[in-house]
Amino acid sequence: MKILVFNPSFLGDSVLTTPLIKAVRHYFPDSSVDFCVRPENAPLFRGMELINEVITFDKRGSAGGVAGTFRFVRELKKREYDIIISCHKSFRSSLTMALTGVLRRVGFSQSAFSFLYTETVSRNMNLHEVERNLMLLEPLIADFSLEEVKKTAGKAEVFVDERINSNAVKYIKSASGGRKPIGINAGSVWATKRWHGERFAEVADRLYDNGFFCVLFGAPSDSESCALVAASAERPLMNTCGRLPLGQLPSYIKAMDALITNDSGPLHIASAVGTPAVAIFGPTVKELGFFPYDDKSIVVEKELYCRPCGLHGGNDCPEGHFRCMGEITADDVFEAAKKVLK
Repeated sequence: MKILVFNPSFLGDSVLTTPLIKAVRHYFPDSSVDFCVRPENAPLFRGMELINEVITFDKRGSAGGVAGTFRFVRELKKREYDIIISCHKSFRSSLTMALTGVLRRVGFSQSAFSFLYTETVSRNMNLHEVERNLMLLEPLIADFSLEEVKKTAGKAEVFVDERINSNAVKYIKSASGGRKPIGINAGSVWATKRWHGERFAEVADRLYDNGFFCVLFGAPSDSESCALVAASAERPLMNTCGRLPLGQLPSYIKAMDALITNDSGPLHIASAVGTPAVAIFGPTVKELGFFPYDDKSIVVEKELYCRPCGLHGGNDCPEGHFRCMGEITADDVFEAAKKVLK
């Protein structure tokens, strides 16, 4: 049996889909499971034994437009899937899956044009995103029980190159003078999800004074945020922003004693590799279902009348005050870091 799990979404969303893949492999042990993601996220999953092939859906490139969509559909048809499980809710995804002609296509009933799926499941917003995705197995498993499926799914996973992880440990240990490493992810696609750089720097300084050494992580697009932290810090730190390929990021995050991060993709990578996180939530809230899927991490947030202001945050505060991030102090984050480090 050949099964495609389809979720070409943001980095964190794709990471949180991996428990679904593990559950599929458990309930369909003789199946071959492919995973479709955005091209930029593919390095996180290539090399994982769970996945037969990582397929990329480049809606802004080769799969763009009408011609690109049909070209992508032809590629999927060649693979002769028996089942498609789609976590993606867009109209294009619903149409693309339908055009494949695969006999069993499972998606969310809240998806645009959900009638194009052969079976649908309600996307329960009271559940964590991992659990919402696991519910897509309900039509495929007799006597479905979410609690039982969760036992087979476990936590999220990404590919970790153990050689790179070993080298990262040695490199950071040498650069830090033997101090314990703490990762900092100061960036985010959404401006309102970014905590103040000067406060990240203050936390980094206080951690240094307590025997730790901070390492900044970020994509090239996060260079401004990371540069502000580095410029504001009064103690030594390492800035790797824009220098690490995405495929190496899990190996480096695994080398950290903890990760201090905005609500963004690296948070879920940390959970996947077993590194406890201090997650700073501003415009988003845990109830949206994207909190750390582990029992070691802590979310730092402030209760405000205006939260959440959207599923992903935004580029501007709708209320004009940005209190959700402004009221989170360096003390709040430093104290949370002390707790996860215990």
